[in-house]
Amino acid sequence: MVLLHENLTVLQTFGKLIDPLADKVTQLSLLGTLVIKNIIPLWILIVVLLKEATMVAGASFLYGKDLVVSSKWYGKLSTVLFYMAIIVSMIFKDFNINTIWGLTLYYVALIMTIFSLIMYFRQFYMQGYLKKENLKLNETIEK
Repeated sequence: MVLLHENLTVLQTFGKLIDPLADKVTQLSLLGTLVIKNIIPLWILIVVLLKEATMVAGASFLYGKDLVVSSKWYGKLSTVLFYMAIIVSMIFKDFNINTIWGLTLYYVALIMTIFSLIMYFRQFYMQGYLKKENLKLNETIEK
């Protein structure tokens, strides 16, 4: 029974790590496809890719520390805005609608994603994880 509990705990931990990663891979794949189809400019994909790479680097740094990284409303809102922009831009493309509203949704989503990045870093700083003494690697010397 203990082995089953430990296996389920490992799977839950793995799920907490892989689920957001899968969401971001899906989002980046869709944005990449829209760039290839010339529906959105390349720089939108680059900004999102840089933001996500920064988040992955931050999560890697925080891995193993006593910190529960959970999504916040601003992260969820930026994801919803991007998916709305993706859907709207595909509908506009299918119906040959040329309007600024498609890209305007991407601009709002980009502003929100940059805001969420700033807020996540602010949260980690307020919790003390970005202070100089916490940036050092934990080294243990076995005797």
